Amino acid sequence: MGSTADMAFPASSSPAQGGLNAAQAGFMANLAAHLGLAPSDGMALMAPRHVVGPSGLGCRVALHPERPAVKVLTLLPMSPVEFFGPGVDVLLTVQGELLNSLGWYLGSSDEGLLQLATMSWIDDAAKAALELDLANGVGLAVVRRLLQPIPSQGQETGT
Repeated sequence: MGSTADMAFPASSSPAQGGLNAAQAGFMANLAAHLGLAPSDGMALMAPRHVVGPSGLGCRVALHPERPAVKVLTLLPMSPVEFFGPGVDVLLTVQGELLNSLGWYLGSSDEGLLQLATMSWIDDAAKAALELDLANGVGLAVVRRLLQPIPSQGQETGT
């Protein structure tokens, strides 16, 4: 993600520090700094708020309720209810690939969109920043894969 030029804050993203302990607040400030943002912008990364990453996907973190650690979340601009028939097989195949290769889960967000999420808590701000960046790129690849036409039965895929 790199710099503030790569990220856009939605109008509803007003940072607030309510309910965080000092270690969590420091972690979020450090995470923001690793992303090239002002440390005070760290709170705007927390769910349910989000920032728009360089690929145009919404991204945010879920903060652990007690300690300074996060799970990275990336919103995909598609709903799981859009998939039926052979599309469900493609969706499940992509989900399996993400679980096996990255340890990420493809599920639903509170907004009803597809969402990539890390399965484990990340307790290093620099690693969380790298995961946010990676999730934005992987999210874009997932969207492209899910939007590919599904060949009819008996039709060659050409791959």
